[in-house]
Order: sequence, then structure tokens, then C-alpha cells
Amino acid sequence: MRDKLTSLENASKIVQSGSQIVFHGGMDYTPMAMLRQLVRNGVRELNTIGVVGGAMNLDFLVGAGVTATVETCSLGFGQLARVAPNYERYRKAGRVRMKDNT
Repeated sequence: MRDKLTSLENASKIVQSGSQIVFHGGMDYTPMAMLRQLVRNGVRELNTIGVVGGAMNLDFLVGAGVTATVETCSLGFGQLARVAPNYERYRKAGRVRMKDNT
């Protein structure tokens, strides 16, 4: 049987600029190491989708400037913050496009 394990660097090469990526909406199980690697790889213009909301995962990508669109019903940090700070700043500046999927 072939070994299916690979490095984070190799796995992150699957995501190219303009790709669409989907996350669950909570703060649990957020793949932050992978998201940081995508930023290091120089990925741009991602179309991000938050299923049942978004949290730190989507806000990180917005703040890193790699997200073109965010499609979700809400984007916040639960009890910590009603609205995610990077998202709010980029949305007001017109630097990210929001698609509502409520």
C-alpha cells in the first residue's frame, strides 16, 4: 500500500490562486497551520465559504489579503466578538466581497 502521508508544504500546493475552499463555521478544528502555509505560498483571490457561519479561519484569510469573496451567513468569534475584525475592516473598505447564504 502506498504511503498517503505528505508534508504540509506539499498538501498546501493543492490550493491555487482563485480556488474555492469551504470551512465549517466554528472555532474548533480550524486548520490554521494549513491556512498560514497558503499565505506563505502566495495564494490570492480565494473564494471562501463558511458553512453555518465563519470564524477565525475565514477572518484570518481576509486579514492576510488572500480572500476575494466570503460566502457565509455570519462571520464572528462567538462570545468573543460579534463581528470578525478583519472581515469588518475589509468589508467597509470594499476590499472583500460578501455573499450572503442565509
